[in-house]
Amino acid sequence: MSELVQGQHETNEPAQPDPVTRPAGARRRARQLWYGPALAAAVAVVVAIQVLPKLEQYALRAGGEPIEVAAGASATFAGSTWRLISMTPAADQDLPKGTKGVTAVIGVEPPDEQASKALAKGCAAAVRDPRDRLWTSSTKVKGVKGVSTLCTEIDDKTYKPILVRPGTEVRWQASFAVPADALSSLRVEVRLDQRDVDFLRLTPPAAPSAEPPRAD
Repeated sequence: MSELVQGQHETNEPAQPDPVTRPAGARRRARQLWYGPALAAAVAVVVAIQVLPKLEQYALRAGGEPIEVAAGASATFAGSTWRLISMTPAADQDLPKGTKGVTAVIGVEPPDEQASKALAKGCAAAVRDPRDRLWTSSTKVKGVKGVSTLCTEIDDKTYKPILVRPGTEVRWQASFAVPADALSSLRVEVRLDQRDVDFLRLTPPAAPSAEPPRAD
């Protein structure tokens, strides 16, 4: 064996290092080369699992056809009667320059238990301007005191929805932070959670004025 090793050195052919005796730095670099692609693949899988369902849900919620509701009118949606009661600016808000707060108060009345159960899935509101810009609700804007932000209340103990009594109109609100130039031209869009079809598009009875919203 010693003669063979000598021969290799004489012909300038480098001997291959024994894996057991490979220098620590080389072993560390080899591990890094192997862990790098594996870690990147694992991260990609985690990102796909966490992000894609949210993107898919957003795409579904953004679909469907609007049910246009004229100013001061009401419409039937998911078995209930809906109307836009008011849409007014929110006063004294700590918002960036050029941004205004606005609150929409929406009324919904289910005629029967089936419609009440449809409301139990939850409601979501957004506002859109003629330039097709869309804004979802903001917690930074203070709304109307005494008006719920939910179309169906939740039981404090069981955390289950409390069905609205048929024939009772529920008033709920959603507040938004929007550019000042969009304030007078907004319409309110309402969707029921877990619905991927039609949605309401409500036109305000009047353009938002300088008066802050008040609870009736």
